[in-house]
Amino acid sequence: MATLDDAALTALLDLSFEHACSLPLSSFVDVETVLEGARLASTEERARRWQARLWIPLRGRLLARQAASAIPLSAWLPEDVAKTLAERLGAPAPLPRGLVDELVGSDRVREAVRAMLQDALTGFVTKATATLGVGNADEPPKGALRGALGWGARSVAAAGKGLLGGLGDEVQKQLQGKVRDFVDQSVAMVQDRIAERLGSEDTARALGKRRRRFFEKGLTRTEAQATEGLRKVPWDQVDALSPRVVAHNAAREALTTALREELTAVLAELSSQPLGALLDELGARDLWRDAHRAHGLPFLRGLVATEGFRAWWQGATAERGA
Repeated sequence: MATLDDAALTALLDLSFEHACSLPLSSFVDVETVLEGARLASTEERARRWQARLWIPLRGRLLARQAASAIPLSAWLPEDVAKTLAERLGAPAPLPRGLVDELVGSDRVREAVRAMLQDALTGFVTKATATLGVGNADEPPKGALRGALGWGARSVAAAGKGLLGGLGDEVQKQLQGKVRDFVDQSVAMVQDRIAERLGSEDTARALGKRRRRFFEKGLTRTEAQATEGLRKVPWDQVDALSPRVVAHNAAREALTTALREELTAVLAELSSQPLGALLDELGARDLWRDAHRAHGLPFLRGLVATEGFRAWWQGATAERGA
């Protein structure tokens, strides 16, 4: 048999590489084969096996590496990009009007406003009538109305209580009834004021400043600090459920259809030009040619040394000679 030395095998590898570069990617990738391969690999048993073999060890190494890292998150962004993001986040951030109306107009907010007004005004009336109705008229008031009613009003109240007897209690009840009426009429107005405040330019500017402070503070945190929450996740519980989730979604026809459509679209786009042109756009043609030689030559060298190849070669050349 003719000798297939390294020079001949390298020439064969280069020939095969150039031929591959002249073909579209679709010559090497079949969407249905990809989907079927994913389906076969996504059974619960196989997903659990690959999870234990690859994902769990990988996650453990990543978390351990991050836990020991003192690198700040700002290292992930170029300085000018971080500055640009900070400026954009610091811009006024008006709340969507629909969201404000939905939140402020909800029954929960309405009842909260009602309770707030009811408590505030009822407490005011109670303290006011108590301050007016008890104590020494010769002393200035010490209750909640100090500075509002004055000593003269206190004296009148004391005299009134002596003349009217228990009518003070009745006045308090009537005032509390008025409070309820006032609250019912005022709830909508307060809600409108809240909505107006939330939708104002002042609120938008305040939210923008808060977002920028949060972003800039986040950049000063280390990778260890930023990933602290991940280390508290009960991963054993997550790992117990994940294979079932994978198998469940692999069996969903709607998901398979969506993946088929997207893979077909991407493959069609990438196959609009030969593989070599794609490698040129990536600047990787020489890299892949060298890798093809580096990995292909040992493979072919071992292949041609096998008895099976020699038998095949002899049969092929004998048929050609005949």
